Amino acid sequence: MPAKKRQLAMSDDPATKPDAEGHEDIVLEDILPYLINRLTFRMNRLLNRDLRAHGLTISHWRVLAVLDSAESVTVNELAAYAMIEQSTLSRLVMRMEADGLVSRERSEPDGRVVTVSMTARGRAIYAKLRTLSIAHARRVTKGFGEAEQAGLKQSIRRMIDNLDRHPIVVEGSANRD
Repeated sequence: MPAKKRQLAMSDDPATKPDAEGHEDIVLEDILPYLINRLTFRMNRLLNRDLRAHGLTISHWRVLAVLDSAESVTVNELAAYAMIEQSTLSRLVMRMEADGLVSRERSEPDGRVVTVSMTARGRAIYAKLRTLSIAHARRVTKGFGEAEQAGLKQSIRRMIDNLDRHPIVVEGSANRD
């Protein structure tokens, strides 16, 4: 942790503490988005390590997890649910198709909409990964009771709903993060 602290103007934020001059020092370890980011970073590093043993990445896992929940989805839907930028996803899907994990199909008469689905090989690999991802989730929530886990999920969904009320505009279009 850096020794030097930035100062923030007075606020009602409990993540700040006033100094002798009346300014508030940011206490990073008390800022919820920072804590969530640290948690996510650590979870992703561990999951990525486990997935690499199978020759895959978190992005592969996300695509397969979405396709496990839905038989086929458009590339736009897949990008939103897998939380991967569409240009990055398009390249990933092409690689996954070459590896026999997914298939792509043009679904409209004009051929502009592409749907993606999981192949039998992709389903077999995902079946192995499902066990790994469940173990990963249990590692993260070790020591939490069922009620605590349910409350945590409810709180996180509520925070997501709060943020969904604030669309992020990127290059003139309303995209959500």
